[in-house]
Amino acid sequence: MHCLMDRGMALPPMMVGTSAGAAIAASCLTGGTPAALASCKTFFSATTSVWDHRHVWRGRLDFAHERIYPAWIGSFVHEGNFGHLASSTTRLMVAFTRPSRALGLAGSLFAGTLAHVLDKHLWHRIHPELPRRFGLRQDYAVLNTCADPAEAQNILVAAAAAPPLIRTRTVDALPALDGGYVDSAPVPETPESNSRDHATLILLTRHYPALPQIFDCMGRRYWQPSRPVPVSTWDCTRAATVSDAFSLGFDDACEAMKKGRMVL
Repeated sequence: MHCLMDRGMALPPMMVGTSAGAAIAASCLTGGTPAALASCKTFFSATTSVWDHRHVWRGRLDFAHERIYPAWIGSFVHEGNFGHLASSTTRLMVAFTRPSRALGLAGSLFAGTLAHVLDKHLWHRIHPELPRRFGLRQDYAVLNTCADPAEAQNILVAAAAAPPLIRTRTVDALPALDGGYVDSAPVPETPESNSRDHATLILLTRHYPALPQIFDCMGRRYWQPSRPVPVSTWDCTRAATVSDAFSLGFDDACEAMKKGRMVL
C-alpha cells in the first residue's frame, strides 16, 4: 500500500479488511502506513517477551498483545485525526467473526482454530468453507460511521481478537473475534461489492506456492507475497522482523510496477 500510494495511487471507493489488514487500511485513511510501521517498531522494541510469567501461579497468562495491539491502533486512530477517517470518501469495512450460536464462544474458538489449521495444511483454500459450516459468521462494521475514536479503536481490536492473546471484544452488544477465523481475505456479499468484483484487488498475506504472484479468480484480482512473509505471526517483541515483512511487500510492489504487472 505504501509503495502504491507513494506513486500516486488514489484509494478506492471501498476497502475491506480484517485483523491487522483492517488496521493497515485504517492507517491509510489517517496517519499513513509509515506512521503505523514506526509506532509498531517502537512498541515492539520495548517488549522482551510475548507473555508475563509472574502471574502463572494464579492460573493467569498475561500476553503482551493485549496491551500492545490496542495501543498500536490508538497511535494512528485518535482524536487528532479521526476527522480524516470520518470524512474520507473511501469507505472502510472491517470484518470480524461472530461465534456460532450452537457452539458458543469457547466452542467457536476451538472450531475456528481447527478449521484454520486444516485449511492451512491440507486444503490451502484462499476463502475457506469449513468455518461457516461450523456456524461461525463473518460480520462487518463501517469504520467511517463510528461515533468517536474509541468506537473505531474497539472495532479494529475486535477484528484481531484471538483469545488468549487478545481477549474478545463486544461490537453492537455481541461478542466479536478475529475475522480471520472465517476468512482472512473477506469479501462482503453486498450488491455494491458484487457489482465491483471485476475491479476488486485482494492483497493476500499468506503465500500460496502453487499460484502465481498476481492472478485472477472468481472475477477478482489477487496479489500474494512472492514468498512466505518473513515474520512470526504473533511475535510482538524486539526480535520480531517486522521491517523485513514491510520490505517484502514494498519490494514486491515496486517490482510488479517496474515489470508492468501492476498498473495504477
